[in-house]
Amino acid sequence: MSEFATFIADVPGLTDYTRRLYLLIDRQAGQIGKRLAAMHRSTALRGCTGSPWMVAQSHDLAEALDTDARLAAIKSLRVWATRHEGIGNTWINWYVALLKAHISEKRQPATRR
Repeated sequence: MSEFATFIADVPGLTDYTRRLYLLIDRQAGQIGKRLAAMHRSTALRGCTGSPWMVAQSHDLAEALDTDARLAAIKSLRVWATRHEGIGNTWINWYVALLKAHISEKRQPATRR
């Protein structure tokens, strides 16, 4: 079981369906994140020049890739979720909240028990 799967197993109030859906979203985010990480290097993204918007987008992607590649996949997941056959942005919003909480918990010393 992945660390994220263990994390959401401990979240109270989630149904089995919800947990399975978050794991499916997480698997997709992992695949997209790996592809983005293979295509981009964070040091090159930080050296990007251009419009302030382009520089900000590049820096955001670099930071996401350095933190957790799944975070880099969020924009792609949002586009998919809002399509006609998508699951809706609410699921992605909650997934992002859970993923950020999981990453934050991983970075803190193990004081929770």
